[in-house]
Amino acid sequence: MRSEETGKDVVSLAPTKAFFVNMLTKDIELEDAILDLLDNCVDGALRSVKNPTDVERPYEGYYAELTFSGIEFSIEDNCGGISNDVRDSAFRLGRPPGDKTDENLPTVGTYGIGMKRAIFKVGYDCVIQSHTIDGGFSVHISREWMAQENTWEIPVEDFTSQDPPGTKITVSDLRTGVASAFDGPASFRDSFRSRVSQYYSVLIEKGFEVRIDSKPVPAMPLSLRSADLEAVSKSTGIAPYIYQSDNDGVHVEVMVGFFAPFDSDPDEDPTAGRAEEAGWTIVCNDRVIIYKDKSILTGWGDGAPNYHPQFRQISGLVTFTSSEPAKLPITTTKRGINAQNPVFLEVRKRMRDGLKVFTAFTNSLKKIDVKERDDLFRTASPVEVKVLRGQASKIKPESWTKERSGTGRIYYPSLPKLVESNSKKMVFSRPEDQVRKVAKFLLGEPDTTPSETAAAAFDHVLGLSKGKK
Repeated sequence: MRSEETGKDVVSLAPTKAFFVNMLTKDIELEDAILDLLDNCVDGALRSVKNPTDVERPYEGYYAELTFSGIEFSIEDNCGGISNDVRDSAFRLGRPPGDKTDENLPTVGTYGIGMKRAIFKVGYDCVIQSHTIDGGFSVHISREWMAQENTWEIPVEDFTSQDPPGTKITVSDLRTGVASAFDGPASFRDSFRSRVSQYYSVLIEKGFEVRIDSKPVPAMPLSLRSADLEAVSKSTGIAPYIYQSDNDGVHVEVMVGFFAPFDSDPDEDPTAGRAEEAGWTIVCNDRVIIYKDKSILTGWGDGAPNYHPQFRQISGLVTFTSSEPAKLPITTTKRGINAQNPVFLEVRKRMRDGLKVFTAFTNSLKKIDVKERDDLFRTASPVEVKVLRGQASKIKPESWTKERSGTGRIYYPSLPKLVESNSKKMVFSRPEDQVRKVAKFLLGEPDTTPSETAAAAFDHVLGLSKGKK
């Protein structure tokens, strides 16, 4: 082809629409694509709130509602709508040079592809209606538009509504696999509801409401076992390891510790055996990016021990906060960590340090008397991270250790010094009906726990053996 500007023969490097419509969606899962749309709702609320750190529940009153069926999908919010000054950039496939949308706001949007990619992932026909206090618009993306290779513009129509300012996206003409997922058994919705509960737990705690098919999604807040931090910082006790830093516009906080009492026998304590609750959760600007990870990504097996059932009561939380989202260690899907991000590489060292504190302590816990171990955790009740954060602010400066290289500070918990017990643990199993029979015979109660029954049986035989050689 010949250039109209230079008159010379040229080849075109312009992308095809089919690439954006089809290829762009191949590297993202359906759930993640829909979560991108939910992120946009939160960003809208964030623009309206302006200062989300000023109050405990800054998103109170804001919501997003998602509705699934085999015919169409919709997501609707009351988060302020898309204003005219950002409308054009909102619909571009990627952020144009010099775009300052959401500048100085702690969002997670960086690349400007989330909404479009999600729409293309779900279906071929989409209507977007949005209105602010100053007016509204409607845009229709059709299957015909997607098929027109040289047409990139879409007509915009005026739109008015009596509802609070917000946005509604309705996608129909669903892709075949998507329609089956939405219209099939409740497994997709149940799985998606669980992910929203996990990945938006911080935002839901801060007042943002997410409804799926009219049912509110509950938060799943993270708690760690701890005595009062202000008090325990002056003595010894179960408490978390804490790291805090501010570096190049990114505030970081790391907390790791026990989320449940330590028990070396998961059969005796189902709570202590919840392995799925162990591991690292990573939050960027209030969005959970990684949930309960136990891999080398978060330091397990690289400077700290590999994850093992012995460590199933250890859990940690890392939060990154910045008004410059490009500095956050997140991937384009916003559901993964960029492991080469320099901020993350520094923080990962502290994550490993914190893990080693508690993995080593479990070795000591295994060797002490069970009663002594239970007494230790009896003084350390579950405390939500947001409460621990408040307690940490009251720890005296001299109780913190300044980072040797960097701007951070570390609180090392003064965990108790444990003396190995001379007791020996006995482990064996017998049929349940026999255990219940012995429990009733010795203790008068067949529902006594197996450990109590075994201890009673041992003490009974020990008493019979006294005086005998």
